[in-house]
Amino acid sequence: MERIDATNACAIAATKGRRKFRGRNLRWESLIGPFDAREFQVFPLTSSDELREEGELMSHCVGRRYPRWCHVGAVRVFSIRNFGDRRVATASLYFDFDAHCWRIEQCKGYGNEEIYEKYIGSRGASRGVDPDGIVLVLLELLARYQRAQEIHDDANQFL
Repeated sequence: MERIDATNACAIAATKGRRKFRGRNLRWESLIGPFDAREFQVFPLTSSDELREEGELMSHCVGRRYPRWCHVGAVRVFSIRNFGDRRVATASLYFDFDAHCWRIEQCKGYGNEEIYEKYIGSRGASRGVDPDGIVLVLLELLARYQRAQEIHDDANQFL
């Protein structure tokens, strides 16, 4: 979970202020709650403690690099799990300020594996999870989050 839109002013500001965030359990709001999609469950991660736990259990950097970006509203991170509560992937959305919309940043499996590499065997046989299913979950996540942003913006338009 490394890439972030470098032109994003909020992400740049958060990076400059990284020391003040270190060691604190920062919290932020998600515009959507947990939901079921296909054979998966999607959970928004809304604190630096949740990101650290996800990063430790999935063996990637989401717990180290993402709390400040999430705290300033530039990024949102989600844990994708199967119905046995086993973590399958970590997905992130970033806010494109120029287009005023959310975009999929990335979706990584354990150890920063690309999701397709994780679930497709050497002969192309599935290892228990349909990778196309994950792509559909990502598209649903993006659509839900963007719609929630539009509702939020409409509600706050005259405040």
